[in-house]
Amino acid sequence: MNNLFENFDSISEKEWKTKVQVELKGLEYNETLVWGTSDQINVKPLYTKNDISYQEVQPLPRTTTDWKIISKYTGNPKQDYSFLYGFEISSHQLIEALPSLPQYLDLFISVDDLADIHAFNSVKNLKYLDFDIFGYYAQNGLWSTETKEESFTLVSDILKNESFEKAIAIQGDVYQNAGANHVQQLAITLAHAVEYLETFGPEAAHKIWFKFATGNNYFFEIAKFRAFRFLWKLILEQYAIDAEAIIYATNSLRNKSKLDQYNNVIRSSIEANAMVLGGCDIINIQSYDQLYETTDFGLELAAKQQLLLQKESNLDQFSDPVAGSYYIESLTNQLAEKALELFKTIQTVGGFVKALENETIQDYIYTSARKEQKEFDTQGIHLIGVNKYKNPNEKLPAVRKEKVVKPALFLPIVPSRLAEKIERQS
Repeated sequence: MNNLFENFDSISEKEWKTKVQVELKGLEYNETLVWGTSDQINVKPLYTKNDISYQEVQPLPRTTTDWKIISKYTGNPKQDYSFLYGFEISSHQLIEALPSLPQYLDLFISVDDLADIHAFNSVKNLKYLDFDIFGYYAQNGLWSTETKEESFTLVSDILKNESFEKAIAIQGDVYQNAGANHVQQLAITLAHAVEYLETFGPEAAHKIWFKFATGNNYFFEIAKFRAFRFLWKLILEQYAIDAEAIIYATNSLRNKSKLDQYNNVIRSSIEANAMVLGGCDIINIQSYDQLYETTDFGLELAAKQQLLLQKESNLDQFSDPVAGSYYIESLTNQLAEKALELFKTIQTVGGFVKALENETIQDYIYTSARKEQKEFDTQGIHLIGVNKYKNPNEKLPAVRKEKVVKPALFLPIVPSRLAEKIERQS
């Protein structure tokens, strides 16, 4: 059987550009069709095999094609968990709910009280402890205990606890929610994780898992997850450690709004698809009404968004469906290269903690956040129903936001949403 493409004349990239230049009728090709991003990556209208090296293309190093669908535990005895792999649950909730929770569910436990940690040793289905002293330090400017030494001792004890499959959750999601671009998210999250390896030893890598937030730049988000998995593998090779990057992904809060909130369903669906194609291991889609009081209906709808992708679209049948895509492979390589350079820069100033204390990391993030906010305020970035096609009759109830000031050692990294200013005016 003849190759179908033998019936068509081939065309080079140069010939394609020449033809397009004629059609542009004098307009500049780069100014008209090439657009830049906050990651300092120029996106072209055409990608070819010349943009990637097939010798370097390989499927994601994953052991499974499936992903865990998890949801927030509400305490409602009628909450449907028949289609879930596990629950996100607080330590206080777990102590009360333990007798009624099926042991086949994986539990993702956030810590309300540090004393709760030692009460879990007899629980059979403990999997993931959501604990991160360096993440707390970054977000609060303070250690989670009275002293740094106490925090370090607590981590050492947790790493020895065999009850948890994974015990340290690198809070990479906070950087996206605070306004960091993709390169910054990758580099800072890597530096964050390496701080554990340097402080507690390379073996800590086996107890680490990663939390990421996913924004609406679809292809860049796919490439972000793929780039991170390769970068973490590259770093672990320097420590002679072989450990898989377990990636937990959820939706970004930065692009969510209380205005026209049903649009959040569409946003989270696009983000969920990017998480799947990016190869995330655990996905927790947030409820469309999470900015109000999350409802059982909202949580069920969020989980079933994933079921559509998994059971109807059959996206769990492929290990890496985007491998070999000229565009995504090019983005993956560029993000990885730029993130590695930024990671090295952070390491040269002393690593993650030192870069927090001298506010190098905050400068990166907040510079990016201010630029993004300005673009949103001037209609360079659109959120449907918020700053574009807004419902003029929609009014939000006035809510007084109390400002809590803590005696921080440095400027903390605080999440913010693009829509907050417009919401206050509604």
